[in-house]
Amino acid sequence: MGDFNLASRSAEILKKCLYANIATSRDDVPWNTPVTALPDSDLKFYWSSWTLAEHSQNIARNSSIFMTFYDSTRARGTNNLMCLYLQCVAREVSDPDEARKAFGILYPGEDVDLENFLGEGVKRFYCAGPRKAWLNCLSEKELEPTTLKMRTEVPISDIRNAFF
Repeated sequence: MGDFNLASRSAEILKKCLYANIATSRDDVPWNTPVTALPDSDLKFYWSSWTLAEHSQNIARNSSIFMTFYDSTRARGTNNLMCLYLQCVAREVSDPDEARKAFGILYPGEDVDLENFLGEGVKRFYCAGPRKAWLNCLSEKELEPTTLKMRTEVPISDIRNAFF
């Protein structure tokens, strides 16, 4: 990979890709959901979802999730350093101040209305804090019988520094 700055590449993906796939599970049954997920200044990701959605219920039972950000418009086989993988811990946002912050991140410029996101509301904001991150370091065209891995770890702190 040479001197390619992996943290800068990771930050570039996050700036370009507003949508994430969030993988959750319950009782060893996997579930994957696309959401708009945007980071705050600590690189915690926020999204909003229906409280009865499968992934929302899964998070209530199991906070371990996996997120991927990638450019789905790229040509097939050109995914080298084009997908960011994040192992995270997720939770429902219940604090009104944090909900206000999440609203501002996800709906900039709109009047804050938290009625549907707290208390008896049918939606919630969710927050995921990344624990580990990886970039894919090979495209499928580069695979060989001797290939041992296709991802390389990137420190979260380096991605945060490159993003902001």
